[in-house]
Amino acid sequence: EFDMEIFKAFTKGYLESASSFLTPVEKENLPYAVALFPFMQAVRFFADYVNGDTYYRIAYPEHNLVRTRNQMALFRSVMAHKAEMETFIATL
Repeated sequence: EFDMEIFKAFTKGYLESASSFLTPVEKENLPYAVALFPFMQAVRFFADYVNGDTYYRIAYPEHNLVRTRNQMALFRSVMAHKAEMETFIATL
């Protein structure tokens, strides 16, 4: 599950340091950046699964498929908090 409190703490600290060089569009798109990481990882796990599990070490035959599903669940959880993340960023 996505943890909004961790997002708030990280984002507050990040923006305190990076606000001087980030554009408004970059700040507005932080929620998409957060969602992009689990999505990209899901694609990587799934591609490895489809290609015969040659990149990531696996413990059982469908390990990368399970990883894919977990990353997609995290992606959906992040996206479910999108409005809340946008509101929080706007307050900083």
